[in-house]
Amino acid sequence: MDLTQLKSFVAVAHYGHLTQAAESLHLSQPAVTAQIKAIERNLDASLFERNTQGMKLTPAGEAFLPKAEAILQQMRELDVFALSLSSNYVEQAKLGIIQSVDRQMLSRLVNRVLELDKSLYLHIENSLSGKVLNKVRKKELDAGFFLGDNPYRTVYSIELDEVHYVLIVAAQRLAYAIENPKEFFRTVPWIERPGFSAGEKITARFWHQQKLSPQTVLVCDDVDLCIDLVASNLAITLIPVREVHRAIKAGKNIAIVPGYEMKARLSYIYPAEYETDKNSLLIRQAICDTWGVSA
Repeated sequence: MDLTQLKSFVAVAHYGHLTQAAESLHLSQPAVTAQIKAIERNLDASLFERNTQGMKLTPAGEAFLPKAEAILQQMRELDVFALSLSSNYVEQAKLGIIQSVDRQMLSRLVNRVLELDKSLYLHIENSLSGKVLNKVRKKELDAGFFLGDNPYRTVYSIELDEVHYVLIVAAQRLAYAIENPKEFFRTVPWIERPGFSAGEKITARFWHQQKLSPQTVLVCDDVDLCIDLVASNLAITLIPVREVHRAIKAGKNIAIVPGYEMKARLSYIYPAEYETDKNSLLIRQAICDTWGVSA
């Protein structure tokens, strides 16, 4: 039994599907299948059974999983320790952020991380919510923020807050939107959000509830630009209410259409494999201190 076999077993156990496990490991599906068969021969036990959804752990597989996870975690800790022996080694962590996270809260988070460990090199990458989730799942990011429901067993999450989205229009359109909602939604252009963004899922849910198909005029994920386009009476869109209040206070020509609020769960996410990792523990402490939540 070797580490590649253990990694294949844990990946299939977490994903419940050979194709997804192979993708995460950067291996072919036949290669992962061969690794699973090899480890089953070594243990003289069947670890998975196939069903309509994919691969399900047998009782033997359920018993073996925590042992395999512990071994892989110990190997990762050993790898990190070995790297730390180099005179050029710098402790670092890669964090994925999204537009839906309040920038003041992010600033407090970074300050808290550096209070806990000034030597940690924190690399912050701005991205779309779905892309952050995929990069954390593949361990291309050490952690990040995600808006929505986390579907992966391989990714752990800490719920931080709810983000409230509201429908905004140019101020002069507000009365028409309230008095003639069906005609309003049928004729007014819509600013769509790009794929993998939190806004894409929220707006799709919004239009499903309205039982309408929007007339999309453009795709944009920059909140400030969206607000300016709405203020110029070009189109309408959903925006986090915090950003709307900020824009109205700054004198932007926009208004909130009442009765169309959407909510989404904001979470901090990290790979399950990093549960006991030193830097991961440190950043999770900073997250909990900043948002006032418990891990």
